[in-house]
Amino acid sequence: MRLACFTIKVSSPKERMRTHMLTTNYIESFFHIKEEYITGCYQTDEGLVYEVQLPVTTHTCPYCGQDTTRIKDYRVRAVTLGTIHGRPVNAKYNRRRYFCPHCTHSFSEKNPFVQRYKQISMTTMAEVFRLLHEPLCYKDIARACNVSVTTVIRYCSLLSVSHPSTLPEVLGIDEFRGNAAGQRYQVILTDPYTHNIIDILPKRDTNALCRYFSGFTRRIRINVKFIVMDMSNQFKCIMEKLFPHAHIVGDRYHICRLVDWALERVRKREQKKLVTHSAMVKSNKRVLMKQPNRLTAQELIKLEEILRVSDDLRNAYRLKLAFRKVFRAWGKERILACIDRWLALVKEADLPEFKNFFVSFTSWKEEIMNAFLLPYSNGYTEGCNNKIKVLKRLSYGLRHFERFRVRILLLSKKNGTNHNYDWCQRRLVG
Repeated sequence: MRLACFTIKVSSPKERMRTHMLTTNYIESFFHIKEEYITGCYQTDEGLVYEVQLPVTTHTCPYCGQDTTRIKDYRVRAVTLGTIHGRPVNAKYNRRRYFCPHCTHSFSEKNPFVQRYKQISMTTMAEVFRLLHEPLCYKDIARACNVSVTTVIRYCSLLSVSHPSTLPEVLGIDEFRGNAAGQRYQVILTDPYTHNIIDILPKRDTNALCRYFSGFTRRIRINVKFIVMDMSNQFKCIMEKLFPHAHIVGDRYHICRLVDWALERVRKREQKKLVTHSAMVKSNKRVLMKQPNRLTAQELIKLEEILRVSDDLRNAYRLKLAFRKVFRAWGKERILACIDRWLALVKEADLPEFKNFFVSFTSWKEEIMNAFLLPYSNGYTEGCNNKIKVLKRLSYGLRHFERFRVRILLLSKKNGTNHNYDWCQRRLVG
């Protein structure tokens, strides 16, 4: 039984290739059922149904090992094959049972498309496992494979990803809001350079994190040379204790975001104070966040008007632009000098929204210097967090942590890129 079969006289190689495509047995390609096995086909309200029966062959008895061709009986078995163009395809498999005259046992024949005691074909099972790698909810996977949602969840529970036995030389750590297993926040570990998710931890607890990293031997922990994180005091204390030989690298995005947030707090304060210009300051808040070289002519006019009406906004905007000069500094001494000059400008401006930088930038001075000195950041980690949010939104939340962890790890992509870590060590020393 073919999906499409025509008799056409052809001469050229291109026409012969087209004819071969028209007469190909796609049922065998899709569901591993040969043409001679199909005895009938009909359509119902539930979809397309194929009647399948295998030829009589010599089978070996699984009990005594003797060969036999004696048939005991037939039993019709319903098999879910999958879908074609969104339409369900099922099979009525006339399963044959053989009888062994040597040991008087009966057994079912072997077939290439469905396992024993299963109603779902092996191709459908493979498709379910393939779609679990995609950012899809269980309901969409079940609809695409013509199975129930509970079946997809059961197959997802069969998957397991072991915890890593080693750690990379560059380790990224961050938290994300997963709301799984009764915990609001989970922790993600990545390799920021090779773009690989290392592991997902169930909760953001100090004792749990210490127990997890203590499970690795001291030799493995010494092998970690760089740790990338946001400015989290909890992560910093844990990493300094368990990875004393690693250099902690602050994430550049989070460092710059602190400056932008301080500017935004100044804008909100001035918006409440400047009653006559409150609407203008509120409606053009994005102008303050954009880079000056990316502003249009109209946006430049609005920026000049905003900075004209408020001295504090003008000083805060000047501090923001001055901090960007750190990106153009090269070398350890120059980066630290730029940070010291910027802190002197903050002291001179005397803005209450910027006073916390004296504490944070002093305690995180080495980590901030590494952020602008080394080429590592948590950009890939933040991208993984965004994919996790998409998966959560599509699934309306995933409460079971192990399935949640497996889905996240299946979504990750590996590329195995090598990197010269000695070059980064020379930059830290020099």
